[in-house]
This record gives sequence, C-alpha cells and structure tokens, in this order.
Amino acid sequence: MAIVIYILAGIAILLAIGGLSAYSQTKHIGLLLSSIVSISFSILAVVLVHWWPLMVGFALNWSLRLLGLDPSTRR
Repeated sequence: MAIVIYILAGIAILLAIGGLSAYSQTKHIGLLLSSIVSISFSILAVVLVHWWPLMVGFALNWSLRLLGLDPSTRR
C-alpha cells in the first residue's frame, strides 16, 4: 500500500510542478494556490505514509475550484 501512496503523491507533485510552470506564464492565482495545496499534502502523505492527506488535498483543490479559482478552459 505504501508504494501506491508514493506513486500517487509523486504524480500529484509532478502535476503541481506543471501548475507552477503555468502560473509563471499566466499569473493566475488559482494555479498557485492549487499547486501549493497539492505539493504540501503530497509531501505530508509521503511523510506519514497514509492516504488521507491525498484525499484532503483533493478536497481542498475541489473547494478552490468551486470558489472559482480555477483557470478557464482553452478553446
């Protein structure tokens, strides 16, 4: 089970690094907040070797989305 947590946390960290890269280009505050939440809770999941930090991070990112802090879709 620990390997699954490490893999999911690693994927979340990679996606968050991509979000930070996109933030540097667009300066959209939602990307910065979402990336910080993802990185911090992924690191917490790796340190604790438990699944609940990943779920809490997902829930916080979803609440940021509901607050309207996600960037609009490209068309």
